[in-house]
Amino acid sequence: MKNIRYIAGVLMLLIPALAGAQALPFTAAETDAASLGTAGANIVETGSVANAAFYNAAAIPFSDSSLDVAAGYSMWTPSKSNIINAAGAYNLNDKFGFALGFSYGMNPSYDISNGSGSVTGSFKPSDMQLNAGFAYRFLPYLSAGVNVGYASSEIAKGHSYDAVAADVFVMGKFSDFKVALGVSNLGSSVTAASGAKFSLPTAVTLGAGYSKVFAQKHGINVLVDADYYLKEGVAVAAGAGYAFDDMVFVRAGYRYGGKSAVPSYASVGVGVKFFGVKLDAAYLIASGAMMNTLAVGLRYSF
Repeated sequence: MKNIRYIAGVLMLLIPALAGAQALPFTAAETDAASLGTAGANIVETGSVANAAFYNAAAIPFSDSSLDVAAGYSMWTPSKSNIINAAGAYNLNDKFGFALGFSYGMNPSYDISNGSGSVTGSFKPSDMQLNAGFAYRFLPYLSAGVNVGYASSEIAKGHSYDAVAADVFVMGKFSDFKVALGVSNLGSSVTAASGAKFSLPTAVTLGAGYSKVFAQKHGINVLVDADYYLKEGVAVAAGAGYAFDDMVFVRAGYRYGGKSAVPSYASVGVGVKFFGVKLDAAYLIASGAMMNTLAVGLRYSF
């Protein structure tokens, strides 16, 4: 009975007709381990700029790296839902940015029964997202970027929902400060089996950050994101991180989810970096579908 209740709760998130709110909510969820360490405050700075493919491509021309690739694995409420993701970004002469990202979510399976109640098989719902991004730095302190992506959710055999969406941002960097403004998940609506249409979790997003290195070895960054979801109101994420000698990293943050697709949670994270290879981990302190979520990520840049 406990498993049945859990599956029902997951389907409430996945099926627009049941959720009564917005479609494909996973497109608003964070998957990068380093960014999860700061509660998903990632619009102006992600743990790996490769993950800008899912958020703000305008950040790529401001990156210190020419090439950045990353892969990650997230366990939402461990043993229940699992997400793998991979992304890459290329910074051409600090002028142009290119990005590509892929994410695949595996949700809990459920039994399939016939009209008499006999179990005839099982099905495992899944989510998929594929994004491509481009950015242009048109002034020394300003850039613009756009991501275009395809997302789909298969909730039953022969029943899936899909949509095309875009993220459009303008970003500025002024000394140690960064600020970005844009629209996330702007795209087509999703049509349910009943014929009803449901919108994506579209949000107007403002992000800001401050980064500073002291005594050549001690770095801090403070990040804040505010999202105004057109259908669900305001959500805010804030986080901070400390780096020692660009080798050891600790992070913490809190997200107020409000009525948005991603609920409230607190987070802590750590990371280590050697010879351009970086390993990150984050743990979410939450209840419900995100309880005990753990994410790990691997990055390489040069």
